[in-house]
Amino acid sequence: VIKMLRGDFWYWVPVGDTMEVLSSFLMRVIVKIITDFTSIVQFRHPYELGGMYWLFSFVLTMGSFPAAIKFYEGEGGDDRIVI
Repeated sequence: VIKMLRGDFWYWVPVGDTMEVLSSFLMRVIVKIITDFTSIVQFRHPYELGGMYWLFSFVLTMGSFPAAIKFYEGEGGDDRIVI
């Protein structure tokens, strides 16, 4: 949605009308998923996510890990799994 608001949604692959929309959507979703789970630094580039959005995603990912552990422990999770 942020890419659409900034007018930077279209991906660089020139494949035609409908395929451009589908490939742009698919590539933006794939980049977002990869970045959320791996925090690859190369995706800070303005053509992909951009620096601030990458940093926000990185902080949110790192902050959600301790929250997930606390939630797991609070729900009666197995203490042998959580170190």
